[in-house]
Amino acid sequence: MKPRNKWEPWLFSAPALIVYICIVLIPVVWSIVYSVFDWNGIGDMKFTGLQNYTRMFGDEVFITSFFNNLFFMAVGTIYQVFTGLIMAIILTNITKGNNILRVIYFIPCIISSMAICKIFEKLLSVEPQGVLAAVMEGLGMEPIALLSEPKWALLVVTLVDGYKFCGLYMVIFYSAFMAISNDVVEAAYIDGCTWGQQYRYIKLPMIKNIFFVVLVIVINGTLKSFDVSYILTSGGPGSASELVATYTYKTAFSSAQFGYGSALSVFLLAESLIAVGIIRLFQQRAAKRD
Repeated sequence: MKPRNKWEPWLFSAPALIVYICIVLIPVVWSIVYSVFDWNGIGDMKFTGLQNYTRMFGDEVFITSFFNNLFFMAVGTIYQVFTGLIMAIILTNITKGNNILRVIYFIPCIISSMAICKIFEKLLSVEPQGVLAAVMEGLGMEPIALLSEPKWALLVVTLVDGYKFCGLYMVIFYSAFMAISNDVVEAAYIDGCTWGQQYRYIKLPMIKNIFFVVLVIVINGTLKSFDVSYILTSGGPGSASELVATYTYKTAFSSAQFGYGSALSVFLLAESLIAVGIIRLFQQRAAKRD
């Protein structure tokens, strides 16, 4: 049914639209404007054109953070989607106590990043001795300070960040599985479909669109991730776990280079938009094949 007044939809969407304009669109426009200036936040703004953007490609720390971001996105996406899917499958096959498990799985999502990072700091600490170091010592192994090792720091940060959000994707997949008609599942069972075949040929294909939704959320979130990396390692040791978001924050607010920091934030925005655009392209092609 069409609304009697063509302004009614706009009236109801106005509060959300105003908030979106104020906290998303206006800051984006400001960042684009600041990115073509050299400004320390206090003195006069000096127009530099595209100098801040050309500077990025000669900035070794930025290049390192860019590749770290790609690793963080790839590993984090696989880990979060796969773990969330497995937890959802487990829940759909448990008839008693699944409500308790759902709560347990979802708890990390509602705990603050600071609390989770402090928990893992204690677990992974070598001095004072943490749980992992005690276990390794008990097994006769040399304890490793994972957060201080350049080859391990980024992987640990990625896994800790993924641990926090796996429960969210578990809820999404679980809801999708629950929405599948029982008639379809029962018909497959009568036709001799095994448990594995039900998921491979029926359930997973039926929630294919949900996978694309989850991928958009995960990839967009991992590309812009900031809190876990900054709290656990602050981008260290050196720049081993530096992400584009953490480097942007340090550049703008610690070094007072607001112009260059704005250029980095614009790059991060473009990177996220391109990633989402690629996923949407694959989704459209999959829909055409169907």
